[in-house]
Amino acid sequence: MRRDEFLTVRWNNRLSLGLGIPTLIYVGIAFATSAWSGMGGLIGLFVFGAFL
Repeated sequence: MRRDEFLTVRWNNRLSLGLGIPTLIYVGIAFATSAWSGMGGLIGLFVFGAFL
């Protein structure tokens, strides 16, 4: 696969959804379960940001 075939709008959308949806789910769960009350919620968000 050449670089021009890989860097397309379709691949950009797939990567954005693949990386963004798990983060949004985590944030939604953290807000719903009051995980933000301690530092655990913030540390978890940092982990998502670093690895995703």
